Order: sequence, then structure tokens, then C-alpha cells
Amino acid sequence: MKKPELAHIIAVHMGLGHLRAAYPLRNFSSQGLIIWGSRNYAAPGEKKYWRLIRKTYYFLSRVGSFPVVGKIGLKIIMAIQRIPSFYPKKDLSRPNLAVRFLKILIKRARLCRTLPDYLASDCLPVINTFYATAIALESLPEKSPGDRKNFLIICDADINRVWVPERPAASRINYLVPCTQVRNRLLTYGVKPENIFMTGFPLPVENLGTETGLEVLKIDLLARLLRLDPSGKFFAYHRHSVSRWLELKKIPEDRENHYTVMYAIGGAGAQTDLARRILKSLGPLIRTGRVRLLLSCGVQRRVLEKTLKFINQQGLWDEIGRNIHLIFSDNVFEYFELFNRWLRQTDVLWTKPSELSFYCALGLPIIMADPIGPQEELNKRWLMEIHAGLVPPGPPEYCQEWLSDLRENGRLAEAAWDGFLKARKLGTYKIKRLIENGEYSEEISPLKQ
Repeated sequence: MKKPELAHIIAVHMGLGHLRAAYPLRNFSSQGLIIWGSRNYAAPGEKKYWRLIRKTYYFLSRVGSFPVVGKIGLKIIMAIQRIPSFYPKKDLSRPNLAVRFLKILIKRARLCRTLPDYLASDCLPVINTFYATAIALESLPEKSPGDRKNFLIICDADINRVWVPERPAASRINYLVPCTQVRNRLLTYGVKPENIFMTGFPLPVENLGTETGLEVLKIDLLARLLRLDPSGKFFAYHRHSVSRWLELKKIPEDRENHYTVMYAIGGAGAQTDLARRILKSLGPLIRTGRVRLLLSCGVQRRVLEKTLKFINQQGLWDEIGRNIHLIFSDNVFEYFELFNRWLRQTDVLWTKPSELSFYCALGLPIIMADPIGPQEELNKRWLMEIHAGLVPPGPPEYCQEWLSDLRENGRLAEAAWDGFLKARKLGTYKIKRLIENGEYSEEISPLKQ
């Protein structure tokens, strides 16, 4: 029997964030993900705009690492992507320059003009992970059925006005948001409350288990907490809480003497050099097996080659496949599959505060690399507010020392536990139920949100 279609899933290749948000929803449609602007989608004339946008994105993501122009470039990024202070609360529904520029791209440059043609055979809902495709679909009413539902997943803890159309009160876009701050921000931008759904960020079901049981998550989290608490300090405070929420009769007393750190370099490869500094510091522990290092290189071969060069420079080549593992694929979907598989064995996730911030809900403590852009600055703030993210207490060159201290005093375990309790983890399931039958509810239980 053919699997019923739930929705069209539309993403863009702008780094990995918007694709990562779409990947857990890939089975909603038999055709998989529509990556708009890629080789198989969009008109030839439009693809040149997407190539330009993508190249600009990668350049801006890496500009901070350039000597001299780096600081100037970062200031330009901050100005372009600026997210105004939330307080004092005020009406921010007036469109900014980014909104007007997007309107020009859609109306005059014909951005996404042929997108409705790819969807013309049915009236299935559309789930977008990038604002341009969602707003374009609404801006082309002559080509889009009026009864088609248009959803937009928000990929950060706070957003620029460009995520909302020029006239928000008249918009029918439904927003799927990861946290309370985004909902509050959308309200200041003029979005109607009934168009905002607090689903949580979509996480991979292979890392969760079933919606009602979360069996995989609970097994992985318990093992992680035990590895991150060699002194027993965390469990001295939180034993009863862990037993309750993980539904345990007894907590094992044995502790493993090793732990695993994953460093996610990022889709644009903006912070590749940090891998060299981490390798230099953790090298002695890697050689003895006290630490296993996972280096997530994404889908860009230049990032992989540079990382391999760093490993060789530190004399750790023989550790590849033993205590160093590289996560890489030329195919983005194969990369996500590998990433999610290795994530189950990860104890500490070191990453810039990108969309991976929401993976703290899996019970992963986040060591935060420097944010790039205003949205990542606010992701960082969100992680710190819920105590799931940690600012490195010292330079990366000394991470062997401060990671050991954070582990010994139970702080890594606490961050893992706080992320599990406070961040929403059922986004994929909640989105499916909303699309399938319109069912939606907000829960406060850590196991139901």
C-alpha cells in the first residue's frame, strides 16, 4: 500500500541549518525534500540568484576569520541581520529594509516564481524551513491554491523581521516555533496568535524513540549522565529527579572513565581552525583513550581535508577510526544520517549556537563556540537562560583542563539534564499531528513537550 502523503517539505541549501530542520520530516512526502534553488528545482534564471545568495552566505559566515576585514565584516553582518531589543515591548510590524528587498526579489527578480508549478498537482500543505519560499508562495496567489496551508519552521531562538511578510495581519502563514521567545517576537511583528504553534524544533526520531516512550533518548541520556559524573556529585543532587523522569527503579553505581566530545565545525566551515586547537589540547587524552573525539566536517571536502591536515600535524593520524572519528559525506542526507548516529554516543556537543542549540533537548550539554550573527547571539542567550549551554571557561588550547574540571564537578551533567528538562523535544511528532489532523496542544511536562 502506498504511504499517504502528508505535506511538501521545502528547504534551501543555505548552510546546513534549514536542511537539518527539514530532514526529520523527510518521510512526510514520498518525493522527499524539495531543496529549492538546487540542480533539480527552480528555473535556470532563478538558480543564479540562489547561487549568489549561497555564496554570499558562506562568505559572510567565514568573514570573521579573515585578518583586518574580519571585524569590519562582522559589524556589517550584525547590521544587516539586526534583531531589535525585545524590551521595551513595542509594535515592530512595520517592514524593514530586508522585507522590502525580499519583496523586490520575488516581484521583479521572480524569485521562487516557478515554485507553485512544482506543487500544482495537489493541495497538500507546504512546510518551509526558509522564509523566502513561504513568503513567495503567499505572494503569488494567482498560482497558489487559496486553501493550501503554508507552514514555516523557525530555526532560531529569535528572528529578524524578514521572516514575516510585509502585511503580517493579512498573512496566512502558520509559524512552527521552537521556544517562547520566538512566539513573543512574532507577536511584536504583527503575526496573529492563532497562526503561531509552539511545536518545538523538529529533532530526528532515531534519536528519540516513540512519542510516548522516548525510549532511545532515555537510554542514551542515562548512559551519558553516568559518563559525565565520575565523582557522583550530579547524582547526589538529582538522583530522584533522574529516577522520576527517566522512569528508573535503580540508578547504576558504576562509572566509566572515558567520555566523547563532538565538535561540529558548521556547514560553512567558519570555525575549522578551532579543531586544530582542540586536537592539540586533547591529544594526550585521545592517545590513552580517556577522550574520544568526533569531528563533524559537514559536506564540504575542503573542511574535511583541512581537518585531516590538523590531525596529521598533531601526530594523531593513527587514532583515526579508534579514538578520532570523522563525520563527513558529499551527500547532505547521508551526512545527517551519520551525524545523528554518532550523536547517540556523544557526551559533549561543542558547536557555535546554531540550530544545533535545540539539540540540547536530547540531553546534550552544549559548549558554545563564538556565535556568528545576531540570531546565534540570541541562541546563545537562550541556551544560557535554560542552563543547557556553557561558555568555555578558558581558551580552547586548555580544553583538556577545563573540560575535565566541568566533568568532575558535575556541571556538564547538569547542563545535559537542564536541556532535557527545559527544551522541547517532540517537535517532529507535534508537527506531524498538526499536519495530519489539525491536533495541537501545549504541554508543560518535560516528557510531553
